[in-house]
Amino acid sequence: MREFMLSLMTDKRKSPVFVPIKFLLYIISLLYGAGLIGRQLLYKFGIFRSERVPLKIISVGNLTLGGTGKTPFVMRLVDILSEDLEKKASVLIRGYGWDEQTMLKRKLADTPILVGENRARSAHKAIKLYGSDTAILDDGFQHWELERNIDIVLIDSRNPFGNGHLFPRGVLREPKSALKRASAVVFTKVDKKNPGFEKMREDLKKINDGLIFVEAFHKPVHIYDLRARKEHGLDFLKGKRVVLLSSIGDPDYFAETVRDLGAEIAEHIIFADHHNYKEGDVGLVVKRCNERKFDFILTTEKDEVKLRRMSLSFGSYPVMTLVIEMEIISGKELLIDRLRSLYSRQGPK
Repeated sequence: MREFMLSLMTDKRKSPVFVPIKFLLYIISLLYGAGLIGRQLLYKFGIFRSERVPLKIISVGNLTLGGTGKTPFVMRLVDILSEDLEKKASVLIRGYGWDEQTMLKRKLADTPILVGENRARSAHKAIKLYGSDTAILDDGFQHWELERNIDIVLIDSRNPFGNGHLFPRGVLREPKSALKRASAVVFTKVDKKNPGFEKMREDLKKINDGLIFVEAFHKPVHIYDLRARKEHGLDFLKGKRVVLLSSIGDPDYFAETVRDLGAEIAEHIIFADHHNYKEGDVGLVVKRCNERKFDFILTTEKDEVKLRRMSLSFGSYPVMTLVIEMEIISGKELLIDRLRSLYSRQGPK
């Protein structure tokens, strides 16, 4: 059902048969939009209040549902704060995605990762327990309960706003006009950006002339062999025939990246984003693999985390992981300057 709904929200199903369902989703999206406006007004007029915490809050979020690369960007941002600004940051996450939480804790071993729905409480813990002067609010653009100093919004340069409709008719969590609240936009996947990219930048400047733009992409680093616990260089993929396994927001980008590294894809087994694998899924994957000739299964880091947590394996079929990191190719100095300006101000705001 989730995949079916997503296909309607992204207009992959174009048959006239689905027009009535899409119209219903559009009506619901109008109600959703009205709810957004109502919530914002409640905060604007002080009926609801955002809590201010005595440390710098940097929000990383997006306008769309998943697939922009928030987790790898948060990791890159921690490095920037530590290396370029010498700041001791904590990361505040809601905790609904165990895969993302585990990835952050694995990759940022020296960084406090605080998990909890009440992220104002987590921010206070970051100060009290770890002496943090900065907190990164993961998936925070729509989080109004906590004041922040800067909002960084990630936008997929290949498919920035879906079909332009709000959820559930489209993938927008808020309209584009919400970027008036943002300080910086990070365009991700710029190695595959669409032809209208420059025009989009101009349009966003009309919404918010104060925006700075950063460009980044998911850079493959190496291949990790789960069974042998061994790293391979990227050349290891050249000429290999692989079965891809993924449950991420943008499986097509994963497949394109693998092809660019010289591998042939025998099949791509796709589950919904944030899917929790079960024994039955293993049986399905093994069955599909039995029908193909290939060298190994290749998956993502998020999927590897889930498979390892559930102690799931695919019998005699070896599983490799494509390890990536977020590479900033332009706008890094602009971002550093914008972040540095936070610490020249008095007080938390």
